[in-house]
Amino acid sequence: MTKVLIIDDEKAILESLSSILVDEGFAVCTAKDGKEGLAIFKKEKPRIVLLDIWMPEMDGLEVLRLVRETDPEAVVIVISGHGTISTAVEAVKMGATDFLEKPLSIDKVLEVISRGLAGKSNGKEKAGDDVRIEIARGFEACRQKTIGKSIVAYGMGLFSGVKTGMILLPMPPGTGIIFEQVPEGERIPAFVDYVYSSGNASSIKGKSCTITTIEHLLATCHMYGITNLLVKISDEVPIFDGSAQEICSKMEEAGIIEQQQGIEPLVIKKKIVLRNLPDGKSLSIEPAGELEIDYRLEQPRPIGVQQYVFRGGKSAFLREIAPARTFGSIKDFERLEKMGLAAGSRVSSVMSNVILLNNDEVINTELRFADEFVRHKILDLIGDLYLITRPVIGRVVARQTGHLENIALVKELKQAFCR
Repeated sequence: MTKVLIIDDEKAILESLSSILVDEGFAVCTAKDGKEGLAIFKKEKPRIVLLDIWMPEMDGLEVLRLVRETDPEAVVIVISGHGTISTAVEAVKMGATDFLEKPLSIDKVLEVISRGLAGKSNGKEKAGDDVRIEIARGFEACRQKTIGKSIVAYGMGLFSGVKTGMILLPMPPGTGIIFEQVPEGERIPAFVDYVYSSGNASSIKGKSCTITTIEHLLATCHMYGITNLLVKISDEVPIFDGSAQEICSKMEEAGIIEQQQGIEPLVIKKKIVLRNLPDGKSLSIEPAGELEIDYRLEQPRPIGVQQYVFRGGKSAFLREIAPARTFGSIKDFERLEKMGLAAGSRVSSVMSNVILLNNDEVINTELRFADEFVRHKILDLIGDLYLITRPVIGRVVARQTGHLENIALVKELKQAFCR
């Protein structure tokens, strides 16, 4: 019988949670503060610790540190009634397995306990059933994948201009990619039915929460073949240096786990052309043997005319596309700020997060590629395509398009191929 220790200064939490876990077959110990909890932990050696952050005398983060020193293998799940993404990220960086917000959902408690006990056997644990995407299951092409362990990432929000972070957690087969807003706890699938775009970024919207700038994370998942992932986040995926390199690095750190169930890619079998676009814009997808994107960008100086054709998978993505950074002009960010879309994105806030342009030149950095601008457009498109929830095999031809057109194409794909 698996031992669970609950450390919380709220009597109602101790009583209700312990009662439920006993019914689920766990042996439960309780402690009303950190000192008592540490004493019980050393004596009983529980496999799982449910640990409140905010307690008198010794707070949960200090208890977490001491638990980790005593037993690095213990599954520690931090809980809080006043959670923020910063608190969650800090707890996971210190060694917590996961983070839960009060009021607790028993389904989520059991889910994170199951995930923690499963460790790296991510294909075996039971998922929570409050949000699930139906993704194609089969063995024709490839296996579903998740990450090997929980990881955290800090960065700036491009539109908020404030420090933000996210926790990436492994999930079982068939879950899909799910965003969970902290502290509300609402889960939103990374699926086209939940998406909207301001034209500047791709975002998903639930009943009461919105998560923005998801495209670089989704592009990385697309190219790594990650099909099942939980992303705990506040409101905005960090922009990092404007590229997908940091996200790729985090995926490498976590490791990729191949799961037992298969996933069938979306193989394009007929040409689809997006209609009624403004002059100069075009977007289509047609049959091909692999994912291929042919993008042509035509802009005034200092961008000019750039065209790039991307073919291949993860290796080509890491080398050719992931390093390409977000770009914009000073006037763009001033306009966004006036519209209330970039409250923190004054020039000083974004200098290290984007390629910044004036009328004549790049003013804040050296380009990584002579054609970095068009490569970044391809990065965005790869991410937006993954809103169909499976790998795409086909040839995309794009001219002057952005997130609005990309998402319109994904909706066409869903209508044509995903009935």
